[in-house]
Amino acid sequence: MADTIRRLTGALARDPASLAYADLAEALRRKNQREEALRVALQGLSRHPMHADGHDVLARIYADMGDLDRARLAWSKVLEIAPDHGGALKGVAFVRFRQGDADAAAAALEQALAVDPSDEAARRALDTVRRTPWAPPAPPAEPAARVTASVAAPAALRDTASFAAAAAPAPTPPPLPAAPAPAEAAPVRPPVFSGFDRSTADILLLDERGLVLAGGLVSSAGADVAEVAAAGLAGVSGEATRTGEYLGLGVWRTIVAEAESANLVVAPVGEGALILVRRDRSMPVGLALRFAERARGTASTWLAGQGA
Repeated sequence: MADTIRRLTGALARDPASLAYADLAEALRRKNQREEALRVALQGLSRHPMHADGHDVLARIYADMGDLDRARLAWSKVLEIAPDHGGALKGVAFVRFRQGDADAAAAALEQALAVDPSDEAARRALDTVRRTPWAPPAPPAEPAARVTASVAAPAALRDTASFAAAAAPAPTPPPLPAAPAPAEAAPVRPPVFSGFDRSTADILLLDERGLVLAGGLVSSAGADVAEVAAAGLAGVSGEATRTGEYLGLGVWRTIVAEAESANLVVAPVGEGALILVRRDRSMPVGLALRFAERARGTASTWLAGQGA
């Protein structure tokens, strides 16, 4: 999966207008990197607002986040663009099923089967919906009845998990207590910034394809988020260059972002490569820029030695 994310990040870095954003967002979603998947999907849809598959991925992300209303709206948008989109029809069915509307869920699945009679997943999901004993909607004055109705769908899901798999990627229920799965080994990268403060936690070097070359970026929880940052930086150099040309500003040299807890410095290195440096807010911006310039010089020297 990490290789897929690197490949798609590179494709998007080479062509920020590429439809590869949808595959990248889906790959990030499958790795449970939902916030970054959401950012990639929304950014891609800002360029391609009529891309049905992009809205489909967005809906899956919202479903994973438990935001069923936004998921339904996104899948409805897909159906406005492509009325026979099987994934969106099953997605709408999934949302309606979770919300306790068996008739609407069945109708959406029947439409999916009309589009593709060979869709066995949709057929199994429809069988699940038809077998589920649904309680009538509870009146507003009886909160206890509403609670009873609200648990009907999860009970059905526990009884037949195939519906969730067929209709849409549902949020994964908490597993039973067990030994935690082994974490992915942290990638070994060249010690280009050895001697710099937090050389593998706050300095990141990317090539022209958006692939991580050296350094690293660590979240406040201690997780390696270098690949996610690479996805976020895809296309930044090209966008900055085009903006500079449009405004007659000349060649861009540095981008500085002042965030709540840190200052970020992004600068080009050679042909297409980028360096990202993060410094604590306690360090003045001027010093952060000087630190980033030293790191950029080191990266440039290393790239030249690599023949880059």
